[in-house]
Amino acid sequence: MNPRRLVFFLGLAVSLLVGIAIRLSTREQLLAGGRARTLTSDDDYHMRRARFAVANYPRTIVFDPLMNFPKGGVPIWPPLYDVALATPARLLHGSSATPEQVARGAFWVPVVFAAGSILLAGWLGKLVAGEISGAVLALFVAICPGHILWTQYGHTDQHVAESFFGLLVLCLFLRRRSNLWTGIVLALAVLAWQGAIYWGAIIALALFVEAILTRESVLRPAVLILGVSAALSAAATSWWLGGVRPPLTYISFGFFQPLFLAALAGGTILLETLLRATRRQLDGKELRHRAIAVAAAAAAVLPFAGPLATGFFRGIGYAAGTTSGEATAATGYISYPKNWLSGIFEARPLLADGPGLAVEQLSAAFLLAPLVVLLWAARAKQSRPAFHAALAIWGIVTIFLALSQRLNVYYAAPLAGLALIEAATLARRFGKTPATRTVAAAACGLALAIPMAPGIREEVTAVRVPGSDFFDTMDWMRDKLPHAVDAYDPRLLSPSPPPELSRAESVLAPWSLGHRVLYNAELPVIGNNFGYGFNDSIRFFIAGSEEEALAIARSRRARWVLATDLVPRMNDYAGYFDRPPYLRQTDRGPMPLPSYFSTMQARLYDFDGGGFEGAGNRFEPVRHFRLVHASRSGIPRGTRWLARWKVFEILE
Repeated sequence: MNPRRLVFFLGLAVSLLVGIAIRLSTREQLLAGGRARTLTSDDDYHMRRARFAVANYPRTIVFDPLMNFPKGGVPIWPPLYDVALATPARLLHGSSATPEQVARGAFWVPVVFAAGSILLAGWLGKLVAGEISGAVLALFVAICPGHILWTQYGHTDQHVAESFFGLLVLCLFLRRRSNLWTGIVLALAVLAWQGAIYWGAIIALALFVEAILTRESVLRPAVLILGVSAALSAAATSWWLGGVRPPLTYISFGFFQPLFLAALAGGTILLETLLRATRRQLDGKELRHRAIAVAAAAAAVLPFAGPLATGFFRGIGYAAGTTSGEATAATGYISYPKNWLSGIFEARPLLADGPGLAVEQLSAAFLLAPLVVLLWAARAKQSRPAFHAALAIWGIVTIFLALSQRLNVYYAAPLAGLALIEAATLARRFGKTPATRTVAAAACGLALAIPMAPGIREEVTAVRVPGSDFFDTMDWMRDKLPHAVDAYDPRLLSPSPPPELSRAESVLAPWSLGHRVLYNAELPVIGNNFGYGFNDSIRFFIAGSEEEALAIARSRRARWVLATDLVPRMNDYAGYFDRPPYLRQTDRGPMPLPSYFSTMQARLYDFDGGGFEGAGNRFEPVRHFRLVHASRSGIPRGTRWLARWKVFEILE
């Protein structure tokens, strides 16, 4: 075997072993106490959909009446990834798999996708710079903290699938052996995560640039990649949705995605047709084929041109970290709440706190990525123009996504690894002999990679699962509070939900706990991590009177309130509604201002609904809220200890 090929395959094997071992570091904390727990809130809702998919394979819930209660709403994610999570339990235990069996099977799915991403990184490196670079890039992605963060055992959020399908689309497109397969995989990517349409935009722009640089027709790849992905995703979307008709929006699973891909196909063909016409490269037969393709795309897209354009610009704004304000429709909402992203740590710009986080999660090589993109753009004029132009466009989009929101670092892991390889290749020129060139390249690569060491250690040792007191509270709510409807009743999948739903009552909790309450306590919720009920959730806890809070609760048929410490967020919440701060920062930490004591947050969480004196005022006990459960663990509040989790009943 060729020595370089041997190094490549050995490198892939080592990278797989190392990458999988690192990603299994969460296994102990997820299975502590003999029960399967999840890492994050979004993991919880994916697991809810996986449980539905196991019992109704491959269908799952696409309109959930138990969130955004009592209105219900469309989950924003497409179903394909959740079906993948359900597959191990379905194969091993059948449709009657227990929740524990579903969870334990699903927890391995991110590891499988992560292993696939490592192999695809090796393929990408080989395509760009040869076998040795392929082995290096596979190892880089295997140990990159920014990639580990979202691809660990049990991290059942869809980001690991985004990494896998995105890399597969990129490798297939760069290789250009089968445009049809690229189109099929792009459709799968869109059906796993709605935002994967950005890969379609990269391909559309790359094809047009290719037409400019090479003077060759890109009609066939535009049809087979963009057109086929639009058709396949439209058919699958229609099948999964059944009778549900979500709003046409970039936010959630629906027909926006296939229509957007169709628009990209038609737009690319139209622009290239105009280009070829000016170059006098068209004959009558080719023009007829192009006219048919453009007409087909226009027939599908033009009736929805307005909402598509609005969604496109809102999607760009979302990627850049801004939202325009909540706009609702019958089965969902069209744009995220105005202040929603500002309260999410992962949505902050990557460099908001300086370059330290980027260097720790993506290596110092990421800082060189803009220069590497320029290098690829220059190479596009010299050799393999289509290949290097596509690389440069992918690099520009990836840098934009990573810088806009720090949760997107996993997109940039392969780019950072390629930047390291390009830098090491340049360093080789400083050596005078083969040995010194190898040493120079290795030294450069290590110098750029070493800053990731603290990030690797953090990912291997961090404990992100909530404490047992939280799960005990969820268990208490599931076991002790009345449930008018089974949270996994198969009738929730039908157009006619169970009549018992009309008697159901919901939980009013901080919006960021919505998925956790619905999955673990199996009770209807108002606010959740999709952004539904965001404003009502916050308005309840900062309400300045019991009457104001009751009006919100009753409009949402809430009977239960889950309260926890919101001090770190109270001033942010005040700002969302143009109210003055509730706390002031001091050397001893945040201290309450008089306005804090009048909020329902203070009256319920700090004083259990009882009477108290604060800021020179006497506050009478609340009359419609009764404490029914408090967790055993607590937090310090001055000279007192407060239970970390409290459940109140709303009394008529």
